[in-house]
Amino acid sequence: MGKKLIITEKPSVAQDIARALGKFTDHKEYLENAEYIITWAVGHLVGLAEPEDYDDRFRKWDLELLPIIPEVFKLKPLEKTEKRLEVIKMLSEREDTDALVNACDAGREGELIFRYIYEFLGLKKPVFRLWLSSMTKEAIREAFARLRPASEYELLAQAAKCRSEGDWLVGINGSRAFTSRYRILLSVGRVQTPTLAILVHREREIQNFRPTPYFEVFARFRYGDLTYVGKWRGGEDDRLFDRGEAEKVVARVLGKQGKVEEFSEHKTQEAHPLLYDLTELQRDANKLFGYSAQKTLDIAQRLYEHYKLITYPRTDSRYLSEDLLSQVEKSVAMLARCGFAEFARDLPLREALKDRRVFDRSKVTDHHAIIPTGEEIRWEVLKEGERKVLDLIVRRFLAVFYPPAVWVHRTIRTRVEGEVFLSKTRVLAEPGWRVLYPREEEGFLPVVPRGEEVDVVEAWSEEKETKAPPRYTEATLLAAMEGAGRFVEDEELREVLKESGIGTPATRAAIIERLIEVGYVEREGKTLIPTPKGMELVSLVESIPIPELASPQLTGEWEKKLNLIQKGQFTRELFMEGIKHLTREIVAKVKAQNLEDVREAKSRMIASRYPLGSCPLCGAPVYESKVAFSCSRWKEGCTFAVWKTISGKKISRQQVQKLLASGRTDRLSGFRSRKGKRFSAVLVLSEDGKVEFAFPHTPSKVRAERGDGGDEGD
Repeated sequence: MGKKLIITEKPSVAQDIARALGKFTDHKEYLENAEYIITWAVGHLVGLAEPEDYDDRFRKWDLELLPIIPEVFKLKPLEKTEKRLEVIKMLSEREDTDALVNACDAGREGELIFRYIYEFLGLKKPVFRLWLSSMTKEAIREAFARLRPASEYELLAQAAKCRSEGDWLVGINGSRAFTSRYRILLSVGRVQTPTLAILVHREREIQNFRPTPYFEVFARFRYGDLTYVGKWRGGEDDRLFDRGEAEKVVARVLGKQGKVEEFSEHKTQEAHPLLYDLTELQRDANKLFGYSAQKTLDIAQRLYEHYKLITYPRTDSRYLSEDLLSQVEKSVAMLARCGFAEFARDLPLREALKDRRVFDRSKVTDHHAIIPTGEEIRWEVLKEGERKVLDLIVRRFLAVFYPPAVWVHRTIRTRVEGEVFLSKTRVLAEPGWRVLYPREEEGFLPVVPRGEEVDVVEAWSEEKETKAPPRYTEATLLAAMEGAGRFVEDEELREVLKESGIGTPATRAAIIERLIEVGYVEREGKTLIPTPKGMELVSLVESIPIPELASPQLTGEWEKKLNLIQKGQFTRELFMEGIKHLTREIVAKVKAQNLEDVREAKSRMIASRYPLGSCPLCGAPVYESKVAFSCSRWKEGCTFAVWKTISGKKISRQQVQKLLASGRTDRLSGFRSRKGKRFSAVLVLSEDGKVEFAFPHTPSKVRAERGDGGDEGD
């Protein structure tokens, strides 16, 4: 009887499988025992060929040569992968190899990695599919006991190829068309461009926003020895837009007596949150720790592959199937020994099987939610980021087995001289699942029975301003990508996007990083800000018009059809015909652009054409260059400049705009002193136009030149 050749997506997975199955000999390029041979890819080894691989003319990015639509897509090895492919081919052609096992990641992309290798090498031997959601020895052995013929995953493979070839057609043709037409490197794509559009549309709202001042009125009431504060109710959303009117309310009630018209108290229950999928984990890590989506994904991948402490992280499900109860019990028992004894004992795990917010097989997709595997956690060997992310996963896992949190709400409605004031607070009466998330308690309103009289001991108005919508952080952008259906008018597509969103949990981090890499977006702390180049690209796509490229609708249509392909309800041929039609339409519309419009758009796209503000020395516009933001009169001798890197920290356009407008930035972190110590500071403009560090907690100022770390951090 021959052996099975197992092909994994990464070397680390090969080692894990070898440890689980046992008795393997290491031959450097592969592992072998009496039943199996194991070798590995390193992610994608094979990809779709480049345009010039079809015809040498396509080396030139020429609008007249578009669209490029291959009759049959060719495959080619990716750079530096030839040796791996030779090893796989040699092992697959051995006489004692009678079958292959696809052990790449269990999902659409893992299926594609294996299928491209298999097809490029022209392999013929039968294939079985290994489907793993956890890297523990027990899970691997169980998965090998359930190997399935690859034919059962043929529709998944077809959907994967459609996605890959469709993205090639739209990305290659769209990027070449825009770049050739506007003579500036422009990258467009089905997922990348609508994600950018979400940021751009929000930035337009912010730029067009004009703040409006308004006033809110408050009063402090005394009842015996107790006091409480109420907010005036009336006007438009309890706000007054006239200072005089606000002061009249203050004068009318100050020093008067009021009467309590209503005192109410009621309880509400707050159900436990759902388990983590990757996107929700990335959002929480960004909100709590400031981690980028990519950093969280990298940490989760290490916890999964290297430490074996969590299940498959690239999941879009937040539920478990009922057959995972034994693993859940194992994980809870482990946590009782590994730092969570007070939370992990005596949990009603079997009763939780009835909780459809935890166990619901119908909502488990390729993989279930992220949970601990049950392997012993040695917290002391983990790095800080690994401990933080794992702590999030562990607490969320335990929280779902706790009862609801119970809140007590109190409301007091007080009337004074015809004016109504409302007071509201809530306190946690029964922590339930929130016992895992300690928090500071809010003050609680006193009990003041209805009909009681109270004294107004203080009254005042506060001037405020309406605020523009906030810029996206990575956390809020991930939520927008996941819930992209709200940006689509078509009801059916909105439902599709409700389930899939823009991109996948595994790719969203890379999409954000790609937007930053190509210069469409800047990261400022947690905030993501589109650049002038990114703003202009979206305007171009929308004005040509190719609305599909700037809308999640295209992704919704694709995901709907790809899901139907996987179910056998739509064909690969029909899908690809639709993509080819879209590709031709994109190219035709770009070609039809008016030349004058093209010139104007190109000039607007060059970031240096956008002044950031006025020079504090001579009043001339300040522009961006390669290394600094400097005065446009530098040839005439003006020396004003703000270096793009100060003490090891990159300075953004937005920070320079604020510096020029108000003379100071917000407090910025990430600077490094001459001794390498990190510190935070405010950048301020001196009277002679120099940029200096200011430290709000000390009276000192330090000159902030390029490479100068100052003294504050020493």
